[in-house]
Amino acid sequence: MSDTKQPVAFIGLGAMGFGMATHLIKQGYPVTGFDVWPPTLEKFTSAGGLTATTPASAVADKPCCVCMVATAQQAQAVLIDGPNAAALALPQGAVLLLCSTVPCDYVQSLAKQLSAIGRPDIHLIDCPVSGGAARAADGTLSIMAGVPSEEALGKSKPLLEELADPAKLYIVQGGIGAGSNMKMVHQVLAAVQILAASEAMGFATHLGLDLAKTNEAVLNSDAWNWMFEHRTPRMLTNYQPVASATVIIVKDTSIITAEARRSGFPTLMTSVAEQVYFSAVGKGYGADDDSGLVRLYAEGKGKVGPVQGAAGSDEERLALVIGLLKGILLCSAAESLAFADKVGLDLDQVFDLCINAAGGSQMLKKYGPSIIRAFREGKATEGWSAAESETSLKEVADGLFAAVEEAQRLKAPVFLGSQALNVIRLALQSSSAGVAAGAVVKVWNSNSMEKAFRPHFFNHGKPDANPAEKRNCHWCQIRSFATHTELPISITNKEDDAFLNPSFRFIDHSVIGKNVPVADQSFRVGCSCASDEECMYSTCECLDEMAPDSDEEADPYTRKKRFAYYSQGAKKGLLRDRVLQSQEPIYECHEGCACSKDCPNRVVERGRTVPLQIFRTKDRGWGVKCPVNIKRGQFVDRYLGEIITSEEADRRRAESTIARRKDVYLFALDKFSDPDSLDPLLAGQPLEVDGEYMSGPTRFINHSCDPNMAIFARVGDHADKHIHDLALFAIKDIPKGTELTFDYVNGLTELESDAHDPSKISEMTKCLCGTAKCRGYLW
Repeated sequence: MSDTKQPVAFIGLGAMGFGMATHLIKQGYPVTGFDVWPPTLEKFTSAGGLTATTPASAVADKPCCVCMVATAQQAQAVLIDGPNAAALALPQGAVLLLCSTVPCDYVQSLAKQLSAIGRPDIHLIDCPVSGGAARAADGTLSIMAGVPSEEALGKSKPLLEELADPAKLYIVQGGIGAGSNMKMVHQVLAAVQILAASEAMGFATHLGLDLAKTNEAVLNSDAWNWMFEHRTPRMLTNYQPVASATVIIVKDTSIITAEARRSGFPTLMTSVAEQVYFSAVGKGYGADDDSGLVRLYAEGKGKVGPVQGAAGSDEERLALVIGLLKGILLCSAAESLAFADKVGLDLDQVFDLCINAAGGSQMLKKYGPSIIRAFREGKATEGWSAAESETSLKEVADGLFAAVEEAQRLKAPVFLGSQALNVIRLALQSSSAGVAAGAVVKVWNSNSMEKAFRPHFFNHGKPDANPAEKRNCHWCQIRSFATHTELPISITNKEDDAFLNPSFRFIDHSVIGKNVPVADQSFRVGCSCASDEECMYSTCECLDEMAPDSDEEADPYTRKKRFAYYSQGAKKGLLRDRVLQSQEPIYECHEGCACSKDCPNRVVERGRTVPLQIFRTKDRGWGVKCPVNIKRGQFVDRYLGEIITSEEADRRRAESTIARRKDVYLFALDKFSDPDSLDPLLAGQPLEVDGEYMSGPTRFINHSCDPNMAIFARVGDHADKHIHDLALFAIKDIPKGTELTFDYVNGLTELESDAHDPSKISEMTKCLCGTAKCRGYLW
């Protein structure tokens, strides 16, 4: 950045917003603030800020705007709906940071609204924050940013870096909405643990413990959590100062439970917390600091008649408080990670954020990694045994049970503790002895595909398993692939009760159909290169039809490299930029060649290079994503299926209930078709690949008008040009967890004009990709 900082507009100067805005002023930014509360504007002026009377005047000529209001309704008012809303007044190409905690679907709708009012040029960044007013003021917030593009990230990152702790700026994969989902998952921990602090201290009051000593004991135990550490000091000073009003966590909790209801996820802990928060607001505590919720727990002491606890010493009583908290914290950690998995977040990133932010706890730190590992290994529905040095779930249950029993004797309310005990009991009922503490997550992880995969996991490993059932089992088919151990294919559905069509069969090579002509053996030939290195040069017979490279000098023997891939450096093995851009055919060595299987020119022949996950999307059926990063130019996999004649393809289209739906799975092998060709296999009608009922995982990849992959024709033996491979390569860097897509019609421009022809629209298939470049229709 230059020494002159860009002017910034700041809308919303509450406790968090004021700290963030004044921090920017201290860093040399000219900041113009807007807030509906005049005393706040006066205070902001005293801190060195400029002020505006409307959102529109605040953002005028400002290349960056930060919106830090309390709710989605307020954001809508200041940005879109109000008489002087900000959106239309922002300059061209401005950055808009929405730092408020709002529902995922709201921020996604905001992006659409900006386009609808003619402002798609605005770079909206979905970036809720966490950390409290103090960290806002010193620029060390945790920020969860969902960005729509690399350009938007580049423009917004300098400002994000000013506001965030360098180690706590998280770029969340998934675009607009992903940042809000990350904050929502974090707030599961916050919502439960804010209340848990009051529940523990209220319980301590009923136990007759000294609260300062209780605080010290908890902070030095496995019951430590960030919220307890930062709430209890205010409990001991009459809930002052008001650092976080109860209504704020009520709002956040409602976002969580509303999204949970929409997605069918059980928020067993958060829903209990929400009901207690509603009770607090009903008692008039809404504007008070949320540490004051301890009053809900302590106010009944001595009003129920004579009570007698069983704990005989302060040491025993402190152990009860710690046992109570450990059970609650374990359940909140499991609920948060299970919800994160449900909404498709990177669990490692979620863990790193939460453990270092306000949702951090010792129980999350201890058991979070094993829960995440269980999701990766498919054990989150089954449970797993505790390691020798690890605490078992029963041990946590015993401590929690003792606390809840004592609370009942004392007539002390423990809302969260009672619910946590119920949850843990449910997990123990269906678990073997010695199950690990983290296995409590199984209660949340009800898998809609359990009915489909249960026969495989319970029966197909047995010697007497039904052979026909095994042949038709998708999991058996996948596990039979040679690549399964290193590059597994997984199938998951967290959206509904659908599972893959039982008639579909996974294959790892295309199948030649009836009446498909194949080349005579006498026409087959491979290269005779003396070494694998020779296969990169023009002397390799396999590369006869590959254009020579102009970006590499000839060697001393005047040979020129011709093969399609980079041969050295960080890009070794990746498709050359020239080939990526031209989408020209790729010619490779093959099994009929003299070179080895490690030949650098056998990239596609060696097969899929990454693990893939078939998953259920929210609105487009099945999709595919990859759990690892994919580099631009990297080969991913082939599109496989049954290779059939054009006549057979037409017959199948005619028989299909919806002919155009059949076209989704049919791909013509027409790259080399030429009616004037002397090769009769190329002069006739091109063959087609039908992947509807037999294919690999790429069959489930969705279309996009702005794809991250493209199909390339790959030729091995030149005699097989008419049945060339359809090889999928990444045309941009693809972060892990991003849905994989390619353009089914490769951007055919006539579709755009057809979409404006009323006589054709009724016959066209709508596109559902939802990208900014969407053409509206597939074909």
